[in-house]
Amino acid sequence: MTTTVPMPGSVSVESCVYALGDTTRLTVGAALDNDIVVDHRDVREHHLAIEWRDDTWHLVSVDGATLVVSGALVVDFPITSTTSVHLGPPASAPILVVALATEEVEHGSPSDNPSVTLIGRGPTNDLAVDDVLVSRRHARLVVGPGERHLEDLGSVNGTFVNGHRIFGRAAVTDGDLVTVGNTDLIVRGGDLLAAGISAVGSNTAWGGLQVEGIGLVVDRTKELLHDVDLVAGPGTLTALVGPSGAGKSTLSKIVAGLTAPTSGRVLFDGHDVHAEYESLRTRIGMVPQHDVLHRKLTLRQALRFAAELRLPEDLPESERDRVIAGVLDELQLSEHLDTRVDALSGGQRKRASVAMELLTGPSLLILDEPTSGLDPALDRQVMTTLRRLADAGRTVIVVTHSLTHLAMCDQVLLLAPGGKTAFRGRPDEVAPAMGNSDWAEIFSYVASHPDDAYRRHLARTNGHASHRHQSTPSTRVVRTSPQTSAQRQASTIARRQLRLILADPGYLAFLVVMPLVLGLLTLVIPGSAGFGVNTAQNTAGESLQVLVIMVIGACFMGTALTVRDLVGERDIFERERAVGLRPGSYLTAKVGVYFGVAIAQSTTMVVICYLGKGLPSGGVVGAAPVELLGAVAAIACVSTVVGLAISATVKSNEQTMPPLVILVISQLVFCGGLFRLSAPGLSQLAWLFPSYWGYAASAMAVDLPSIAPLAPQTRGAHLWEPAFGNALLTASALTLLGVLLIAYTASKLQLKR
Repeated sequence: MTTTVPMPGSVSVESCVYALGDTTRLTVGAALDNDIVVDHRDVREHHLAIEWRDDTWHLVSVDGATLVVSGALVVDFPITSTTSVHLGPPASAPILVVALATEEVEHGSPSDNPSVTLIGRGPTNDLAVDDVLVSRRHARLVVGPGERHLEDLGSVNGTFVNGHRIFGRAAVTDGDLVTVGNTDLIVRGGDLLAAGISAVGSNTAWGGLQVEGIGLVVDRTKELLHDVDLVAGPGTLTALVGPSGAGKSTLSKIVAGLTAPTSGRVLFDGHDVHAEYESLRTRIGMVPQHDVLHRKLTLRQALRFAAELRLPEDLPESERDRVIAGVLDELQLSEHLDTRVDALSGGQRKRASVAMELLTGPSLLILDEPTSGLDPALDRQVMTTLRRLADAGRTVIVVTHSLTHLAMCDQVLLLAPGGKTAFRGRPDEVAPAMGNSDWAEIFSYVASHPDDAYRRHLARTNGHASHRHQSTPSTRVVRTSPQTSAQRQASTIARRQLRLILADPGYLAFLVVMPLVLGLLTLVIPGSAGFGVNTAQNTAGESLQVLVIMVIGACFMGTALTVRDLVGERDIFERERAVGLRPGSYLTAKVGVYFGVAIAQSTTMVVICYLGKGLPSGGVVGAAPVELLGAVAAIACVSTVVGLAISATVKSNEQTMPPLVILVISQLVFCGGLFRLSAPGLSQLAWLFPSYWGYAASAMAVDLPSIAPLAPQTRGAHLWEPAFGNALLTASALTLLGVLLIAYTASKLQLKR
């Protein structure tokens, strides 16, 4: 919408002209009695007045309605030149452009030649942005006759216009909000202005959290949250409290953008969190109840890997270390830099989890039960840390059952069962409002009478959210939106996984000993023919049994290697995924590392067998020792994917053992080496098991039908005969099973919001 306001005379909206006459006041709003009617959800019934006072036109907010000019929240703004005003949050609200009679609204550069403004982190750019998330050459603004567009220059973290990522170029207009890295800019004429700097030079910014009428209904009838409102400005600490099952953690996930509400909306820094989640997800730090750190790593190692995942890949290692040092200094953890995470105290581990989030400098920090399980001294230590983080300019929300230190908070939101608000206000207002200062009594009352508590809250707030459509200006806080490349993420996860293996001596010893034991077990089988012709009556099946141990051993090693991996670090992965880790990169790294370990273990087992039983001969192409090693390694690799699929499916480490045992026994039965699979449908069922195809490939490698002619399993076993077609079939079947299992595992890793 464009409005032209002459020095008193008339005002026009698009093609409509309004005569002022002697009128010195013009109103704008959603109600029909306004001079200019704007039908939009962000616009109040009576939103804005344009007044003539002291020889100047003024934009005046009506009853605290949201007005944003150049990124700043204003109440009374004098119009001295062309002015664009958002009638609500900049990301979604309509724009009113006001110009004096002697001016024209500027839509481009007056020059015939287009002007180009380069934007980036490097000092050689026209607009140098001191932001670690901005690429050296990030984007450019082109302004020329009849055109004005923004073009992304292949930046790592992307360029966003009004919360939506652009690819290539996109047209922009006055008032559009441009986000590069962690910096918001507003288009004004042919320039980009910092969103945190107002037109009159005040260092204030549009910021803070607004939760408006949030409701959540599941299973069509079960209401978890009901019309929850909350406003938290920068520099504030807010506690979410209430009885168990009141919806505190659910609300925190909605605020973080991890769960979508069925009604209402969440605004942060004027952006709709759920509509613009892609650009906002890493401006919000979320610390879940369970620690999101690998306990076997030192704090330095854990934070370095996190920094590689969350900060741009063109940021030098020295700069990443500087960021880590600054975060640890702020959290008073610098002296524990080289301490293993599992050696830290409970309070220190919780602060270390916070440190992971602060690497990207979020301006909204949400913590779910950070003091759970801590003693009173550590409880106070954590709350003191949160108070300090809020005082640094962040908006901090803490879900807690600990009520001892609520006085440190700026406000409290008390939820009753069903997600109904029982109280919202300062901690010292709780007792007068609830008629009791005993939190046990308060919780008992709201748990027993949630509807009554909600009605009393509405009565105290006159039946509506008194804070709605308000925000608190503050100084700007650094924010980030990391999106490192897929290759970089895969490399980081792979190196971290190797470090985790090496950092756990017990697990490492298990990985080393297991192939040694399985290799030695092949030597226990009686007989001296090995992979030669087995003709002795008592050792006719020697090579058959050796292959059973190697194939099933490979199945067990591969599955046991990974069956606890994904479920064991699910909390860590879900948090990393929420801030930009690609599930494909994560799974690729896991598969790559575990394939390497499985191949090394298989090689160890097979070499021990060769040392005791001799080398096989024959094979499809005459390289039997290599072919057998390849077949055993292939079944081990496919089995690692089987383990990952189990790990992605189960809910806890304890649930991994039953499917592991059942699967290994089933693989043993259906491999084909114990007995002939001749019953109707039995061989077809065996096709589903990797051991069946792995055993067939191993049998081909040693020409089992020829060296064990007396064994009943070899009669009619045409798949075991060395032939290129059989080799191609078994390799294709193993590959297909592996691909299907990887696809299933990848689907379980996808973010479902």
